[in-house]
Amino acid sequence: MHRRQFLRHLLAANLATATLSYGNLLRIAEAAATKTLVVIFQRGGCDGLNTVVPYGESEYYQLRGTIAIPPPSSSNPRKAIDLNGFFGLHPSLASLHKIYQNNHLAVLPTVHFPGATRSHFVNQDDIESGADQKLPNGWLNRHLTTHPQTGSIRGISFGSQVAHALRGVANVAVINDLQNIGLKAGQYEGTLRGYMQEIYGQTIDPVDSNRWLVHKQGNILLDNLTILSAIDPTSYVPANGAVYPTSGYGKQLRQIAQLIKANIGLEVVSLNIGGWDHHQNQGGAEIDGRQSRLHEQFAQGIHALYTDLGGLMKDVVILTMTEFGRTAAINASNGTDHGHASAWFVVGHQVKGGIYGTWPGLLPNQLYNGRFLNHTIDYRNILGEILTKHLGNTNLAEVLPGYSNYQPLGLLPL
Repeated sequence: MHRRQFLRHLLAANLATATLSYGNLLRIAEAAATKTLVVIFQRGGCDGLNTVVPYGESEYYQLRGTIAIPPPSSSNPRKAIDLNGFFGLHPSLASLHKIYQNNHLAVLPTVHFPGATRSHFVNQDDIESGADQKLPNGWLNRHLTTHPQTGSIRGISFGSQVAHALRGVANVAVINDLQNIGLKAGQYEGTLRGYMQEIYGQTIDPVDSNRWLVHKQGNILLDNLTILSAIDPTSYVPANGAVYPTSGYGKQLRQIAQLIKANIGLEVVSLNIGGWDHHQNQGGAEIDGRQSRLHEQFAQGIHALYTDLGGLMKDVVILTMTEFGRTAAINASNGTDHGHASAWFVVGHQVKGGIYGTWPGLLPNQLYNGRFLNHTIDYRNILGEILTKHLGNTNLAEVLPGYSNYQPLGLLPL
């Protein structure tokens, strides 16, 4: 293969691991137990009022009409699953209720932040920036840069592109499917790797900063291709009878479990489950409703990961988030429109299960701008507690810049 051909194949290759962290295969065996955070983003704006249902407030049923979730006392088999006599979970979240019964699920019904917009992309970027505005880098990447560790692959973003939360100077992996890890060079795969090893095996003077940077990234790529290629997702058998959804979301959670068990030093990993923008025909409690189907997949995936990891969940926290909730009232199309506060969840063996935050109420004078559920939990308090108490990063001024009002909620032990 001529040099020009080599460069063409290199540039055209689908570098699924193009922004990878330092490491080598030996570190898999050497790595100590790592604290891991799995962040699941419900993109589209999940309706929190039909997720964590305030069935104890009569105003909820006045506002929700045909999409209201029946209270637990109802004879309807598809009714809210009682949590504390006031709140209940949507019936399709039964898998999450099992975790709640183990006191390993924190339920946060009213999460958001002041000054938020009702734009999907603006709010997603703001939340993933860990600030009240979009920043060039994300809060998870800033965690990696301010809390250096020795893991082989410390951060992974599952999807076709890196999540904004993981953008930044710290190297992370971008993976859609572990089965497709490689340079995508077909018959030239082995030859291409050989050429790369020869080129990046050379010694580069750091004074030549541009060449040194390319050299550094090339070695990162080769090291981590070796590690990830050694993990075979086709032979993986989940433990403890865990059953993952058959969707792409379920497959990614299954692969996350395998990566955590491989002990490569994975600290932060993000993935998405989309489809929550239910302006029309959202459905209520019925099993075939649009939100019901998504809720079932969402909850079953979390329960499968929780079950599969078993005792390893003592070192793992699962955080779910969404960019905003929906309008308090049903709209004319039997759906809900962009709103304000919504429901987030935190899962883990170290998590203190329960319901967090004060309830703002649903009367007209209690709603935000007269239409939306008010927030009583700033999302940065959740991030801050996970950063400090789970990941051991106390550099909150750098990871969550501009936020000086951090107040832990008590989700995690000191």
